[in-house]
Amino acid sequence: MLTRDKTFYKLIVSIAVPIALQNLITFAVSMADSIMVGSLGEQALSAVTLANQLFFIFMILCFGIGSGANVLISQYWGKEDIGAIHKIIAIVTKISIVAALIFMVIAVVFPGQFMTVFSKDPVIIEQGTQYLRVIFISYIFFAITNIIISALRSVQTVRISLVVYGASLIVNVCLNYVLIFGNFGAPRLGVQGAAIATTIARLVEFIIALFFIVFFEKKIKFKPKSLLMTDKLLVKDFWKVGGPVIANELVWVLGSSVLSFIVALMGTETVAANSINSVVWQFVSVFIMGVGNAAAVMIGNTIGQEDYTKAKEYGNTFIIIAIILGIIGGIIMYGIRPYVLLLYNVSDLTKGIAMQIMTVGALILVFQSLGFILMMGILRGGGDTKFVLIADVLFLWGIAIPLGYIGLKVFGFSVPVVYLLLRSEELIKAVAAVIRVMKGKWIKNVTR
Repeated sequence: MLTRDKTFYKLIVSIAVPIALQNLITFAVSMADSIMVGSLGEQALSAVTLANQLFFIFMILCFGIGSGANVLISQYWGKEDIGAIHKIIAIVTKISIVAALIFMVIAVVFPGQFMTVFSKDPVIIEQGTQYLRVIFISYIFFAITNIIISALRSVQTVRISLVVYGASLIVNVCLNYVLIFGNFGAPRLGVQGAAIATTIARLVEFIIALFFIVFFEKKIKFKPKSLLMTDKLLVKDFWKVGGPVIANELVWVLGSSVLSFIVALMGTETVAANSINSVVWQFVSVFIMGVGNAAAVMIGNTIGQEDYTKAKEYGNTFIIIAIILGIIGGIIMYGIRPYVLLLYNVSDLTKGIAMQIMTVGALILVFQSLGFILMMGILRGGGDTKFVLIADVLFLWGIAIPLGYIGLKVFGFSVPVVYLLLRSEELIKAVAAVIRVMKGKWIKNVTR
């Protein structure tokens, strides 16, 4: 099961560790936002959490576009075809900009209607509306930055992301402190201050990423004029390979929004508790996410080199790694629960619910680890994007969402039981992913 190829383990460290550190920085940003906004009370925390569902949908769409491009770019990098990589970057950048403009319109024109989907509390709707009417500007910066970082990751250039998101962390936390609470003579803006801070931080990300790829990057040497390039065959290939990935992410994020809606039915305290749980999950999963992204790049590069035996060997090794990381993450999540809650100014009821949800989360983390590394890493990197799409549709929409809703509305189950039902797709997905990888029928060279 475990490969003896030393290059494999060196690549994991060189790719996964910087990505894990990037994820840790992203976690720190989320944690800082959550704690600072949470200090304003449950309603403010719930308002920002629910308002960010729009960005969450947009972010996952961007990740889908970037991941679809990654499948092609990583395999073309294995073939050393730089021209094709330039054309793919140009294609996905244009698609991302169009998507950003659509979501910006929703945030500016229909913020109240969007918030009403998740809450009927007028205070939460009003604060969420204020947040959306500021944060929308950041969507265009995020879209382009995401494509740049994704493309660089596909060719094993990952350290720049630490600079990009490290600078973002510093800017975001400092401006949060100033604008949310009105320190250093600034006006006390509350949730609007959080939105302004995040927007400026994403502008900083965009400037650094763009400056790097134009003036310092030496592998693919992409220039702004390359955005004018196009190739009908590559456009067709992108939608053939990336289309299922984008659809997969949209199906998943819409499902996650439905899950958030079900969570919201359980009350403001449960929404706040789930927000805390999400931040903790980000922390304990940073290396899992890093290894999953490394798997996609390494598998894609290997298939591009047409070394299919090694790709299968790598795939089997990642199964063992995923199990180990899931167990370690679950133990850490369970152990830090009470200490994390000391950071939040929320009610005892919210803290109690958060403890219950995090206990369930710790138990299923090993399955989430398998699902992410195998589905998002191996299978997607191997070009088996349609299987991943089908699995998500069946398990999330066909099992988890119906079970969670019925458990709440029909049987009136407690919060931890409903949460377990809402996460049941992770268990089934993990089993399906292991079977698929071990059968070895997932390898698809999309550059032929």
